[in-house]
Amino acid sequence: MKDTLKKVLHLIGSARLAIFLFFVLAVFSIVGTILPQGANPDYYIKHFGTTLGTWMLKLHMDDVYHSWWYVSTLFLFMVNLVVCSFLRFPISWKLFKRDPSKVDPERLPNKMSLTIKKEFSRLAAYISDVLGFERVETKDGVLFIKDKHRWGYLSVYIVHFSLLLIILGAIIGALKGFRGNMWLPEGTTSNEVFLYRHQGSVFLPFSIKLNKFKIEFYPNGMVKEYISKVTIIDGKKRIQKVVRVNHPLHYKGISFYQASYDELPSFKLLVTLGSEKKEIKLAPMNPAVINNRYLVILENYYTNHPQFLVLQINLVDQITGKRREFFLTSMSPKEINFENQKMKFAFKGIKVTYISILQVKKDPGLVFVFLGFGLMIFGLLLVYFFEPKTIWIFLSPVDKEKTKVILGASAKRERDMLRLKLEEIAEKLEKEA
Repeated sequence: MKDTLKKVLHLIGSARLAIFLFFVLAVFSIVGTILPQGANPDYYIKHFGTTLGTWMLKLHMDDVYHSWWYVSTLFLFMVNLVVCSFLRFPISWKLFKRDPSKVDPERLPNKMSLTIKKEFSRLAAYISDVLGFERVETKDGVLFIKDKHRWGYLSVYIVHFSLLLIILGAIIGALKGFRGNMWLPEGTTSNEVFLYRHQGSVFLPFSIKLNKFKIEFYPNGMVKEYISKVTIIDGKKRIQKVVRVNHPLHYKGISFYQASYDELPSFKLLVTLGSEKKEIKLAPMNPAVINNRYLVILENYYTNHPQFLVLQINLVDQITGKRREFFLTSMSPKEINFENQKMKFAFKGIKVTYISILQVKKDPGLVFVFLGFGLMIFGLLLVYFFEPKTIWIFLSPVDKEKTKVILGASAKRERDMLRLKLEEIAEKLEKEA
């Protein structure tokens, strides 16, 4: 049973599994980057076909970073990292706690032996005073030790912990955060965010009012920038802000990005009933009423030139329930007979109200991600610039003028450089001591 458990733990904490999971996450991230996220379900059906588009929606590929399979892979990666650290920490702790003086001079790693024609006491003083080695007396001679950055054996776990923070932040963001859109016509106030994947809406603890929406154009007519001038209404507080493309608004852990815009036209019509004339305003989803009886509904509008518009209008008698559909152009009035009533409709003007579309994002795990990246940079600096390294020099007198010297060294990574370091020390002992 213990052997089986040990095999399972080594499998879960293996580097192979970590590489595989990292590769899977990379593929998922590429998918989430290439595929538009949060689009209308019809978009995926239209662009990828009924079968593939339906499966993409079932697998939540329209919202990759909040999908169950992405979060599950992150969780498995976190488990792999925890088990990996758990299995390897005892070895690192043993290296950290190891006493460098408890060694056999004849079995030093990267051992070099030589005999120097110098007095024992002179060499010992040079190694201690000039080279800065710690001196330890033994029964056969003197052992000198230079032990650097011993805590470096544990620095890799700072990197592991930073990865755990980043993954934890990503999981918290996926489970507790949200992403959606706000539609704000000019002059209106709202605190409702419509979530992606048509998962309803959430209401913010404060409101956003769109004071003015502005579009800037390049000389060739292409859109240069969208600008939303907004007011944050939070209780008695009123905060004026500007949201621009690549310049989001951040408030109370919620970010607002300028995503797009839309137009809401309002048409002014002059209606004549007999000798009576009346001016009405007509807009999509906002019908007008004439004489408390006739309902004027704008079904659609068409244009291919700013000076030419076609309005598709549905006229309803609210008493009899009868309907009459007709088309009105901006170039000429339209006369109709409806329920024994002569009516004349004339186009008088148009007013366009802009609608700013803000992408709203809340990610409570972001603080863990930032902290994790900062800790990772610190950990990597420790790992690569403060490598644990131990150098030993053992001296034993041969006679009054000769001393036997044994050199040895160990390092965590740069082992190929140790031989050169030992040769350099040996050269100093022969020439300078």
